[in-house]
Amino acid sequence: WTPTEAQGPSTNVVTVRVYDNGTPSLSVTNSFTLTVTEANGAPGLTLPANQTISELAAWSANATATDTDVPTNSLTFELVSGPSGLSVGGGGQMGWTPTEAQGPSTNVVTVRVYDNGSPSLSVTNSFTLTVNEVNSAPGLTLPADQTISELAVWSANLTGTDSDEPTNSLTFELVSGPSGLSVGAGGQMGWTPTEAQGPSTNVVTVRV
Repeated sequence: WTPTEAQGPSTNVVTVRVYDNGTPSLSVTNSFTLTVTEANGAPGLTLPANQTISELAAWSANATATDTDVPTNSLTFELVSGPSGLSVGGGGQMGWTPTEAQGPSTNVVTVRVYDNGSPSLSVTNSFTLTVNEVNSAPGLTLPADQTISELAVWSANLTGTDSDEPTNSLTFELVSGPSGLSVGAGGQMGWTPTEAQGPSTNVVTVRV
């Protein structure tokens, strides 16, 4: 006999008879007891396939598990190892928003699910999360509105910031402005208004 999952735990009386071929045939009957104990089976664990995601973007997925025991055990998930900030809830909910510093990267996520059987059994599995670098727009700081004199040399510097890691190189250029005004690739601005350009009000538009 191989007791099925549904047959444990149980107590079973087995009765056997033996008979002969005499005349008349005679027999005797006897019984014994087979007690089947519950044997805990390890759960099964299914994780997402390997995925590629973007830095700074929220990612979520669910781990799922099965249990063949009768009655079914309760199952609990936990993160064994993975990138900083990634979380795994007890019900299998996973979530992560990779930081700027975490892209690009390749991260192995290992999750364990365990049951409440006796003894408690568990299974561990892994998948890979690859984080792509996503370029972020730079920041641009211009001088405040200013009043200058015609025929007088004026200069100022632009500043740009970049939050990407590694930091991108930045280049400045003049989009529109008065004739003669220059913007260097490094953010240096210069202009000497001519006699004909004063008085005037000039909107200067710069791109980085």
